[in-house]
Amino acid sequence: MKSHVLLLINLSAMIFISEHALADSRASVSIGYEQTSGNYGLTNETNSTTVQLSMKYMSDAWSYKLSAPLISVTGDGSVIPSGGGGGMGGFGGTTGSAITTETGLGDVSAGIAYSILPENSFMYYELSAGVKLGAASVENNLGTGENDYSMSLYSSYEKNPVKPFLSIGYTLVGDTDTINFNDVFFATAGFNYQVNAKTSVSLSYDYTQATIDGDDDAQILGLGIGRVFNDNWFSNIYLLNGLSDSVADSGIGFSLTNSF
Repeated sequence: MKSHVLLLINLSAMIFISEHALADSRASVSIGYEQTSGNYGLTNETNSTTVQLSMKYMSDAWSYKLSAPLISVTGDGSVIPSGGGGGMGGFGGTTGSAITTETGLGDVSAGIAYSILPENSFMYYELSAGVKLGAASVENNLGTGENDYSMSLYSSYEKNPVKPFLSIGYTLVGDTDTINFNDVFFATAGFNYQVNAKTSVSLSYDYTQATIDGDDDAQILGLGIGRVFNDNWFSNIYLLNGLSDSVADSGIGFSLTNSF
C-alpha cells in the first residue's frame, strides 16, 4: 500500500482552495498529526504515530509541495509505514517476535501540480506528479529505502453544496534487494458537503492495489470535517476505517494550515 498519510486533509484542503487555485502567488505551511492502529491480519498489533510538516507554494495554475514526517511505530516489525510517512501502513518489514518501538524521519515527499478551471464550467481539475524519496531508516523498518514515483488526476464538481470528487493515479514502486514490489493503480472517490462558507464535511473511499502478490488491496473509508477560520487559517480533523487486512483497522488525525 502506498502513501495515504493525511489523505483526507489534502482532499478537503484542495476543495476549499479550488476556487482560488488560479489566483496570485500564495504559500502555506501545514502541521499534521495521525494515529493508526491495527493487526493487518497478523497476530500482533502495530501502532503508528506520524507528525508531518508540509509546505506548499501556489503561483497561478502551478503548485509545488514538500512534506517531511516524523514517525513512531510500535510492533513486531512485520508492518512498515507507507510512503510519505505514517499512513495506514504496508507490508514488507522484517518480522520478529519482540514488540519494539522505532522512531525517526519518514520518507520525504515532493510534488508538482497544474490546476485547470475551464471557463463557463463548474468543474475543477488538477494534474499532479510526485516522488517519495526513500529517506526513512530501512534498518528500523521505517521505510523501504527506495524512491517511488506517481502521477494522478483529481477532479471535482463545485456548483452545488454537495461536491463530488474523484482522483485516479498510478505509482511506480521502487524495488528493494529482497522484495520486487508491484507498480500499483490507486483511486479515491467521495464528496464534500459545504455546510456553510467556513465548514465542510467530506466522505471518501480510497483504493490502492497491493504492492506485494498475495496481499489484499488497500481499502480505506474516511470521514473528515474542515473549518476555515479566516483568509489565513484552515483546520481539518478526520477518522479512518480500514476495510482490508493490508491497512490499519482505524485511524484518527488532524491538521492546521496557515497560508500567506
